[in-house]
Amino acid sequence: MNNLSKILVNITQEQDQYLLPEKAIRLAQAESAKIEFFKCGYQPHYSSMNLLGNDILEKLQHNRLRDLEATLNELLATLKKDYANLSVDVAWGRGIAEGLLTKIERSNPDLVLHEVAEHPHLLHRLLVPHDWQILRECMAPLMLCKSKPWPERIRIVAAVDPFHAHDHAALMDQKILNEASLLARALGAELHIFHSYVVFPQSAIFDDSLMSNFKTLQYQVTSEHQAGVERLVNSFDPSIDASCIHVVEGEVHDVLPEFIKKQQVNILVMGSLARGMLDRLLLGSSAERLLDAVACDVLVLKA
Repeated sequence: MNNLSKILVNITQEQDQYLLPEKAIRLAQAESAKIEFFKCGYQPHYSSMNLLGNDILEKLQHNRLRDLEATLNELLATLKKDYANLSVDVAWGRGIAEGLLTKIERSNPDLVLHEVAEHPHLLHRLLVPHDWQILRECMAPLMLCKSKPWPERIRIVAAVDPFHAHDHAALMDQKILNEASLLARALGAELHIFHSYVVFPQSAIFDDSLMSNFKTLQYQVTSEHQAGVERLVNSFDPSIDASCIHVVEGEVHDVLPEFIKKQQVNILVMGSLARGMLDRLLLGSSAERLLDAVACDVLVLKA
């Protein structure tokens, strides 16, 4: 998103009804953005309902959507005291994910806010609950929000990887920095840049001539990563202070959650690149693996 003019907020039954709207309003105020609250009406026992006949089914769906719209309008009446550019929409779908994804495709928002539950177990990924489906299939910038309010002073971290082997890495890094900068401007937040790298272990070197220079090789790898991140940041915005650029040794799934906790980060901005089916089921994408490991909200971007 080059600007923030349209925010879509997915309202579900599980969440605090004011938490996401408050975050959306805070984002929208600086940009005078439009906020649309969306709620999907669905029936988990859809196949059983089909036995009722079309007339009865349509009537039940209509009544359900009417009730949902009334609930959203009550919420709007309260929120319009703080922000006026608000609207609501409801639609029927076979599930929360299907309804939201169809709505996103139809309305093309600049940002989607969706509250997530924790999914710490592999079994949940294999079952693909609606949170995972939304994360994998949503092509719009998607902010996965935890049930935790933002403080007055917000800290954002953009996780980049200029050394990623994927062909789209360079474009993704630019997109991450653009989106993170836009959020920081809208929220008056402090922006940090993060990159982690892994130095190969000494046990992985089988050449005796290289073994004697192991420390030099380690230093060379570290220097190249630091220089690569500095080039990326300088090409994006040379005014970013060096104290806000963090190049950390270690696996990203270990060091990034630790960094977020220590620095009290409120929003993580990261990219999600496509993976094979087996990797996705057993390991998940970086976004999926980090989602439950961090306590902050996560803005996920697609290439």
